[in-house]
Amino acid sequence: MSDNSVLIVDPVSSGKLYPRVLQRYGIEPILLDTDHALVSEFRTAPTPGALGFAADLGNSYEALLRMCTERSVAYVIAGSEPGVELAERLRADIPGCPGGETVLPQRRWDKQYMFEALAAAGVPTLTTRAVPAGHTAVPAEAVAELRAGRKLVVKPARGAASVGVRLVETPGQLTEAVTAITDNAGLFGGASAALIQEMYPGPRVEYAVDTFSTPAGHELVCVTVYDKWVSESGDFIYEKGRWLDHDDPIVRELAEYARRVLDALGMRIGPAHMEIMSGPLGHRLIDFGARAHGIGHPQHTHVLTGTSQIHRESEYIAELFGMRAPAERGGGYVLSRHGALVLLSVEREARYLGGAEAELADLPGVQEVRMAAEPGKTYPATKSMMDSVALGLVFVVADSADELDFRCTEVRKRAGDFFTTD
Repeated sequence: MSDNSVLIVDPVSSGKLYPRVLQRYGIEPILLDTDHALVSEFRTAPTPGALGFAADLGNSYEALLRMCTERSVAYVIAGSEPGVELAERLRADIPGCPGGETVLPQRRWDKQYMFEALAAAGVPTLTTRAVPAGHTAVPAEAVAELRAGRKLVVKPARGAASVGVRLVETPGQLTEAVTAITDNAGLFGGASAALIQEMYPGPRVEYAVDTFSTPAGHELVCVTVYDKWVSESGDFIYEKGRWLDHDDPIVRELAEYARRVLDALGMRIGPAHMEIMSGPLGHRLIDFGARAHGIGHPQHTHVLTGTSQIHRESEYIAELFGMRAPAERGGGYVLSRHGALVLLSVEREARYLGGAEAELADLPGVQEVRMAAEPGKTYPATKSMMDSVALGLVFVVADSADELDFRCTEVRKRAGDFFTTD
């Protein structure tokens, strides 16, 4: 057994998977809840067995550092997006703890600094303008672009799961979207700047690229492609994420672009989740998280490839602690089957009738049904990935891409039968 310990900050979403994997190596992690995860509703109750940053440590960073020293914390994991900033700060302040570059660490969690860092490093990016928190005046250049017939995307500088991301087409919509972000508490409770970004021109495809970084370099763990549509209110609705084969021609291009992003953001240790748009402009980053892919995605990646960001990070920690011999790394990943994660949604306010789990589980190819909707409860029109997670997710596999698409379409159709607008 190692004398070192691992701290997981906000072990929610996919972060809940870490303890079980770490325990395979005899590592019992220390769990820490913060109010950021509670305010954002990433969790609604205390994590079993976790320390509370507020309840147990009085929200004192000095007390947290003392606890880390007393319990020999030598590695810190960001268990979800709410925990990234605190995890990054701890990595810099705990002697010998692996971490990213300490100069301007905000570039890894605040999108305003993020896109500025990409531009400074010469990484192709979308034109982005910022409106500071507490301000509502929009840039004249953005208004002029809308009047010229262009579309823009407004998003919070601090956020996750597409919450607050809006497509706007008029100056009025622009002001409304910006004010909703800058004039209110953000997803994690604090104020956030609003970013106004050029709309990637069509035809365009969005990919999720998941990596793991060590001092030896950046490793590609998996790539998925999103199917989504824009609702009447201008919100982006995700239908499914489909895993791509490593030998798909686009994967090599995305991996090279992703490495440039990771270098520009000073990512040196741990998993990263990127959302990258591709099309006539080439590859452009639209979102980034210095943590593992959320919504339980890594457990499905493990089913399809035999590994995941969480398994890879746990393995790396065991190697650092001398509890596992370092292994040689391959050049990529191999899919055992075609797979997709279907995200449920409702186009308008609807009441869940209940009983979808059993019927969906019997459909061909369905490996897991994770219904979060409660029978009899009414849900608003889906506006973000968080809204979809509040309804449910379905993991589907097949032997061919065509068969997978057919099965996913059937899942969404049958799931819709269990929601009523009456």
